[in-house]
Amino acid sequence: MSVDSLRDALAGRYAIDRELGRGGMGVVYLARDIALDRLVALKVLPSELARNPETRERFLREARTAAQLSHPNIVPVYHADAVGDLAFFAMGYVDGENLGERVRARGALPVAEAVRYLREAAWALAYAHARGVVHRDIKPENILLDRATGRVMVTDFGIARDAARADGLTQTGHVLGTVHYMSPEQVAGEPLDGRSDLYALGVVGFQLLSARLPFEGDVASAILVAHATRIAPSLASIAPGVPRQVAAVVDACLAKAPEDRPATGEALADALGSAVAAAEQDAAALPPTADARLSEAQALALWQRAAQLQADALRRVDTTAIAPTLAQGGSRTGSPAAPRDGTPAEGYRLAHVQAAAIEAGISQQFVALALAELGGAQRGGTAGTALSPAPIGGWQERRATQLLGTAERSCAATRVIPAPPSRVLQALGQVLQQSPFELVLGGTVGGHPLDGGVLVFDLPGAVSTLGVASGLNLTWYGTRLQLEARSLQVTLREAPGIPGSTEVTMYTDLRPGVRRNVNASAWLSGTLGATGGGLAAAIGAKALVALGALGIALPAVGAGAVIAAGTMALYRSSYRGAVRRAEDEMGRALDAVAGSLRALELFGASAPPQRPLRIGGLRGTD
Repeated sequence: MSVDSLRDALAGRYAIDRELGRGGMGVVYLARDIALDRLVALKVLPSELARNPETRERFLREARTAAQLSHPNIVPVYHADAVGDLAFFAMGYVDGENLGERVRARGALPVAEAVRYLREAAWALAYAHARGVVHRDIKPENILLDRATGRVMVTDFGIARDAARADGLTQTGHVLGTVHYMSPEQVAGEPLDGRSDLYALGVVGFQLLSARLPFEGDVASAILVAHATRIAPSLASIAPGVPRQVAAVVDACLAKAPEDRPATGEALADALGSAVAAAEQDAAALPPTADARLSEAQALALWQRAAQLQADALRRVDTTAIAPTLAQGGSRTGSPAAPRDGTPAEGYRLAHVQAAAIEAGISQQFVALALAELGGAQRGGTAGTALSPAPIGGWQERRATQLLGTAERSCAATRVIPAPPSRVLQALGQVLQQSPFELVLGGTVGGHPLDGGVLVFDLPGAVSTLGVASGLNLTWYGTRLQLEARSLQVTLREAPGIPGSTEVTMYTDLRPGVRRNVNASAWLSGTLGATGGGLAAAIGAKALVALGALGIALPAVGAGAVIAAGTMALYRSSYRGAVRRAEDEMGRALDAVAGSLRALELFGASAPPQRPLRIGGLRGTD
């Protein structure tokens, strides 16, 4: 059924917005319930199935059964009905992603995150099983993550079973995506109870923690036979980094005999919780590792830089756009009180420093950016070098503001790219590391980039203390040579109010070049002022007879002051021009990422990289 036909059939009841997805059991649309004025997800049975009265009735009966379930981790079903050959049901709209999308974008998930998802899904299953409802199609695509709360929401209770009966197990599409999670008794066509769902959830857990399936392949029949006859590989053999206690619980879910699995969803959730607690106790008993610690000076440097980044960002936007931030205390730039964990001699735990900054009203985004700039104690997830204090401060900061004409110590460029964050992240890695940009990925800070973490790219080339370039890429002339920035930080998030689009921001730290620019401004002003004063003194000497010493002093002092002030003004203008150039360079890099995605969508391939240009040992673009 076309969208227009669906709109006509449901006119006055639901306003259809757009398609959200499709599978073997139908097409899901985003719609608005007109009577209740709320967003819903409409699942529509395919026309060829809806014309079969028995299939249509089973579809509606199962939807009505699912509507009896009311649980925080289950997507609610509001309404099920048939209009002519159209059969559909309306359920709650979950704005977010499913676990399949999350694993495909991020790979294996951290143990704590994966276990939380599994426990919440297990609680949902326990609730449904206690009411006689077996899901029969647990898989990552049916476990949704609400973007606003992070809560797991299980969907499609009891409906996929009818799809399998109607379509047959030999077809591809929906069923091929399902056979990877079928329990042995489901493959054999035996009666099912809740333990069949727990087997499927065990497969999901195996995939979340290893980014692999216990039985893989492209032939549905071979996968079904494997589930029915072969012992699943142990999770520890595939993902040795997973704590043995957690791996043992997942392995138990994959037992061939239902009685060897956890008896209920609640039992599974409890076993996972106990496994994580035991793993944490084991970890605590081990010798201390390179736990990131900051001195008091380093903690203060992190807080001050995060507050400065936030203040810079507020200056770059219209005041009407920052009202919500100000209302939440985002304008505060003072440092929070030092955290106390009982071990001041060893320094402050990084997590406590970050939490204190956020509590003081500094956005987590800018805390992560400050951490990325200041050495990233956990680049790439491993302990690294200690943070270094800010290069300037106090009266030096005020002097820098006076000589350079700006208090901003960062600059940024933002683009909204019409593609989901996972695709934009891939394009960032491909485009920015190739010619002409030639950035080098230094790591990530603050978690995965799709979860608010920061990508850190090192800029190519080097600049000596005398301002001499070595191996410089002219693509970053303003950023690297004029401003002496050393790295770029990139954040991405879903664009507010623009579904399917990503807001990407590229930042750079201006502080590494501030000291040299301040010294250059002062030196030029003083040198040219003195030179001008000397010339004025020579001219004034000719008036010595008439005016005496005053004939030398007045023109010397006046001319020197005018030239010094003029030189300072010119340097200020030059510095601000370099900042604008850096913003343009970052903007062009993000435009190239967007262009690569457009080329991929249009031609099936990314835009070819530009040929680098070499001039006197410096590299740029044609």
